[in-house]
Amino acid sequence: MATRFVPNRQNIATFLRTPQTRAMIERKTRAVAEAAARVSEAGGHFRVDVETGEHRARGAVIGDYSTNDPEVSRRALLRALDAARAVE
Repeated sequence: MATRFVPNRQNIATFLRTPQTRAMIERKTRAVAEAAARVSEAGGHFRVDVETGEHRARGAVIGDYSTNDPEVSRRALLRALDAARAVE
């Protein structure tokens, strides 16, 4: 019989609220945006959105504003995802 994994939500929330975790999320998000701009076919102007609210930290890289073609933006973002792995 398989054991059931039950996440400890309180500990996860505590971890996500730490300044170190928030700083890591911001560093990795900015690294992806910079890498996407470098590999973009359209020149690459990506927006970074880092939300550090009371309950969580979230980072997002939002589209290539230098093109109207969503596929160009998507390809650049997919190629840039490995950049976050290299950032500590």
